[in-house]
This record gives sequence, C-alpha cells and structure tokens, in this order.
Amino acid sequence: MPVTTLNVSQVIGKTLKAASDVDYFYPIGAKKGMFKKGDIIGVIYSYAYGGTPDLYWQIDRSGNTIFVKHDINKLELVGGRQILEDIKRQQDKIKIEEKGLLRYYLDKYLPFIVGAVVIYFALPTIKNVVKNEKK
Repeated sequence: MPVTTLNVSQVIGKTLKAASDVDYFYPIGAKKGMFKKGDIIGVIYSYAYGGTPDLYWQIDRSGNTIFVKHDINKLELVGGRQILEDIKRQQDKIKIEEKGLLRYYLDKYLPFIVGAVVIYFALPTIKNVVKNEKK
C-alpha cells in the first residue's frame, strides 16, 4: 500500500505523542529538555524551520512555546490512524465520483473475480494431470 502523505492542515490542532525519547527546544536549536517514550507532548499549534532545513512542530504548553523536530520514527500523532482512514475514504469517494460506481468497483474487484474463475476452471485440469502422472 502506498504511503499517505499528510499536509500541515491535517496535523495542526492534533495531539503529538513521543514514540521514543524526543528532545524539545526553545528557541529552535537550543535544547530545553526531553520527553520520554509515551509522554504526551501537546497539541500542535504551528510549524517552523527556524533557519534550518528541518521541520519543527510548535507546541503551546500552557502558554510556554516549545519546538519538537519532526521525526516520524520518534513522534506519533494521536488519532493518526483515524486521519489516514479518513483520507483513504475521501480518496475513494473522489475516485467513485470520477469513474462512476460501477467502473470503480470493477477496477477494484475484477482482477480477483478473473483469478477465481481461472482457478475454478484450471483446478480440475491440474488434478487430472497430477492423477494421470501418478499412474
């Protein structure tokens, strides 16, 4: 399955959780502390680059701004699976609108139907060949 890319508008306002130990900064580049695996980091308020090529998520923690460097191996988006499922449903809906319902489902399931029919007709022939070879 292809990787789904999220855009910033789908991430802003969502809660970020530490999937492993994660450093946080204020300002960007100045380490202020670390979150341990499983800690809730906070709600993503915005993003910044801070003069670096790296993306940092801006988190507002009770009036204190911190930045967390974007790293898909260290960060987890709470409810991320639901966001990806919503994106998939939206993509399917667009495909159905573009192709039409019948064409969409034919494209999706026809290869499986054809494969099942081929197996249905080929299996007796294969069984007969194997049976004849044993004789």
